[in-house]
Amino acid sequence: MACCPHVQWLRVRQDDTGFVLQYANRLHHITLTLPRPSMQYPSVIFFIGKNTKTKALRALYPQNEISNRRKFGIANICVDSTTENEEHPVLLAECCPNYTHIKPRGGTETCHDTSSHSVAWPDVDNGGAKCQELVDHIQTRLLSLFIDVLCLFAYDYGGLDAVAERLISWASIGIASTLPRAIRPRLLIVSNISGSDFDSEVLRFRLRVLSHSGFSESFSSLKVINVLITSRCSPPEHFSALGQVLNEEIRMQRVERVNTHTLFSMVHIAAFFDLALHQFAASPLGTFDFISSSREDFPVSPSFPHHLKSFMDVCAENRVPDQIAFEYIASVVIMDAFPPDMHSQCCSHQGIAAILT
Repeated sequence: MACCPHVQWLRVRQDDTGFVLQYANRLHHITLTLPRPSMQYPSVIFFIGKNTKTKALRALYPQNEISNRRKFGIANICVDSTTENEEHPVLLAECCPNYTHIKPRGGTETCHDTSSHSVAWPDVDNGGAKCQELVDHIQTRLLSLFIDVLCLFAYDYGGLDAVAERLISWASIGIASTLPRAIRPRLLIVSNISGSDFDSEVLRFRLRVLSHSGFSESFSSLKVINVLITSRCSPPEHFSALGQVLNEEIRMQRVERVNTHTLFSMVHIAAFFDLALHQFAASPLGTFDFISSSREDFPVSPSFPHHLKSFMDVCAENRVPDQIAFEYIASVVIMDAFPPDMHSQCCSHQGIAAILT
């Protein structure tokens, strides 16, 4: 199917049986637009806000249309067109702070393929509050698995106190990833505080969120910057410092991903998201294991321990040196863990342990 111009990523609807999560296959569509998706390793920036967010997107990414599109559902996403030929393209995602629930409408959309996933979510009778609770879980236990930098605009939330409440709520829900904490989303808060109150307000904000026990599990860093918006039509220069900070946050997160062998290609990001989406719909409170999910179509044989024991017995009977036996076993494990098209940087103790167990 040809790529459509829409940027909708996820949407929640409600039918007679409960909530339904709709996926517009955006990541696969983005994969088709990239020249070398299996050799390009994107970074994902997620912007949450309203008017200030829109101004920032238009100033920082003027050649992209995501800030001009009508807002549907939980999130929208596109590739920054100025980076789509680079080894590390940037994916721009955005949403508003509060999700407005939309009930099903007649007709079907035919310009792109959309999959629907019934969510195992309890007690959906009381509409809005339950839907917002579900959206919070989607953001923390599904979308956050794929976000490198999370950028929140405090003015659009109503101030730092409102941002702190939302962050504490997300931290209380908890993240669903089994990957190292070093690659949790890097958190960037954009405030609009005039005068000499900035330092004291930011200190109070940091003390409040950092004191929550789950915060460090959900986010790998926290940075607050001030961008003063003095007019309705702020010039692009107002956001130049924000652009510099975003680029540095992306760079630092990429370093962490390289160090932890979790720098995924666009092809693998799209595939992992499909798997994570299916798991979230079936079990919203479940944990997503990237390594186990990558072997979903070719699980480790249950007879592997038996064969391993038999091999070791034969080696012992024939007095094969331990070093030779261990090297042979290791090579077999690694070959089994890396079928064609597997993520090439997952060769780690975790990966080998997943095969042995």
